[in-house]
Parts: sequence; structure tokens; C-alpha cells
Amino acid sequence: MHEFYQKKGVPENVDLVTSDVADLPFDDGAIDAAFSTMTYHEFASDESLAEIRRVLAADGRLVIVDWAATGTGENGPPVDERYSADEAVEALRDAGFTIEHEAVRPETFLLIATLE
Repeated sequence: MHEFYQKKGVPENVDLVTSDVADLPFDDGAIDAAFSTMTYHEFASDESLAEIRRVLAADGRLVIVDWAATGTGENGPPVDERYSADEAVEALRDAGFTIEHEAVRPETFLLIATLE
């Protein structure tokens, strides 16, 4: 994706960063918002959620859209690699987030979380 956006161009205030979610190269509280689309199932762990919490500002927001474990598996990753919205909500709450919004569709879910 970096190559694509380097060719397409990015705004001056955007830096492309490659990093493991469990070891983000940002200062504590440096990020206003984080958005994960169809990748939560790839990084879902206590360590990754703690790291996202660390880099989010006090009024920071985390938005997650991902494939739902309740889906058919026709598209996206295999069903056994997915999480349900309930599982993701529990993990986020355990990591110190408050769920502000939850929407579940047959194949996907959306969660908007803020820091407690």
C-alpha cells in the first residue's frame, strides 16, 4: 500500500509508517484517532490493544471495522480466524476502552471506542 500511495501522493501532513501494532513508533498520547479496516483479526491481542491505548490521546478514538465471525466466509478471511463483535467489545473493554457505538451486519461489524 505504501508504494501505491507514494505514487498516488499523500497530503503533506501524512507520513507513511510501517510498524507492528504491538510496537508503534509514536509517543504516548500522540495520536488523535486510529482506524482499522478489515485488519483487527490480524492484530487482536492484549499487547496490541495496550499499545494502541498508549499512543491515543486522552480524548482519542479507535474505530474498528472487521469481518465478523458470524459471516459465511465467502469473502475475507476464513471464519475461524475472525472475531465476533462481542469478543472484540470484551477485549476493548478489558484494554480500557469504552464502546461508544456498535453495529453488526451479517459479514462485518463496526466498533467505535474511546478511552475510559
